[in-house]
Amino acid sequence: MLEKKPGIKEVQSDAPLARYTTLKIGGEAKRLIQPSSADELAAIIDDLSKGSEPWFVLGGGSNLLVSSKGFAGTVVRTTQITAVERLEHDLIEAGAGSRLPHLARHAAQWGLCGLEFAAGIPGTVGGGVIMNAGAHGSSMSEIVEEATIYDATVNKIITLKKDELGFVYRRCALDPSKHAVLSAKLRLNTDRPEEIEVRIRHNEEYRLRTQPIGFPNAGSTFKNPEPTKAAGMLLDQSGAKELKEGQAAVSALHANFVINLGGATSDQVTSLLHKMQNRVMDKFGVRLNPEWKTLGEFTKEERAVWGP
Repeated sequence: MLEKKPGIKEVQSDAPLARYTTLKIGGEAKRLIQPSSADELAAIIDDLSKGSEPWFVLGGGSNLLVSSKGFAGTVVRTTQITAVERLEHDLIEAGAGSRLPHLARHAAQWGLCGLEFAAGIPGTVGGGVIMNAGAHGSSMSEIVEEATIYDATVNKIITLKKDELGFVYRRCALDPSKHAVLSAKLRLNTDRPEEIEVRIRHNEEYRLRTQPIGFPNAGSTFKNPEPTKAAGMLLDQSGAKELKEGQAAVSALHANFVINLGGATSDQVTSLLHKMQNRVMDKFGVRLNPEWKTLGEFTKEERAVWGP
């Protein structure tokens, strides 16, 4: 069993994960730990990686479907690791748990721009690096200069430059089962704070108009299959907005969003995603691949939704 290290105050057994995800779905984790610093996070992952129990690093809980059957391992939640430091006039370093919308506004106060795209992304810096989070034609890969991670394959902390992180569309070369982001350095540009604020508000208002903010959801469900083919458009034109499975439904506002109407389960969501894929395949001959990560127990048939 993982020993509680000095300074680590929050260790919870049989922790319900639904409350920590934006989709509000998920069974219990064997253990939930919430470190308050990057050093604590590294020490915890060091201990866990030397044992046989699986572990998962959780940030804001978006872009994630947790099995309703739970997770037989330890979840390490980073949202208390929020330190932000201005290293140079256009370079900041942010802890893994820093919320992207908050960080965008923090940078704006310093007259630093480049994070406006993230104002409507309900995720953290760590998750943003792992997923190469993006919106409005921009992504984390454009601003990340380097990331400090704990690498469980060698059991040590290392720093990777942008080109070593292997950024591609909605992912990077880091494996969430082997690597934990501790912090990231972001190279930004300068502008007048009031001008940056205008762009942030524009992106926030766009999100409110076009996304189902009133229902629990995990963000965009499927990746765009091509730059010129938006998943939302393909789903809309294939009639996917009418689809529903139990308490999981396709949003009437945006076809690439699955919403939890209240009490939805992971198997209902997985079944719904499969129906959405079939609609697009039948009409356009295009296979849509989910953008989300998964955590916990899923059947072989359910895993097929995420690809071979």
